[in-house]
Amino acid sequence: MGGTDKPLIRFRGAPMVEQVVTRLAPQVDQLVISANRNLKTYAAFGQVFTDSPMESRSPLTGVVRAFQEVASEWLMICPGDAPLLDTALVKRLRDAAPPSGAAFCHDGYRAQVLHLLLHRSLEPILAAYLDGGHRGVEGWLNTLARSRVVMVDCHDIAASFRNVNTTDDLD
Repeated sequence: MGGTDKPLIRFRGAPMVEQVVTRLAPQVDQLVISANRNLKTYAAFGQVFTDSPMESRSPLTGVVRAFQEVASEWLMICPGDAPLLDTALVKRLRDAAPPSGAAFCHDGYRAQVLHLLLHRSLEPILAAYLDGGHRGVEGWLNTLARSRVVMVDCHDIAASFRNVNTTDDLD
């Protein structure tokens, strides 16, 4: 989309980030927004943090920083360009997550690894993965013991995972 900051694009009358915040905030104890540009604009929607551009190796870099910003035991991650987020998604993932583990969604077609609930105990494992030069979310999830990660069937709320990647997606 030409380098546009996608979460700030208007969808159904409001920026997508506003719609994500509206749907996610009631489901979590604390909501923070990871952004590396347009920080003042994002601040209108909640607490914003940034990671160093030198450290921006993957979305996982922001996850490590989010652990530093949030005090809760669990951390929910979702993209800012998914404005149709289900209003009970966090509960669904939390109910399925193993203790001290992670849960992510499957929409019936593919894994949605950026809709991810993580226990705080995974922070050092994630930091070590990044320090080892790795980047991929799926790759990291695959390094976790099977007893620590679960894929949750979310085919009935597949619209939650639709994100806007093109101008056609806006239609």
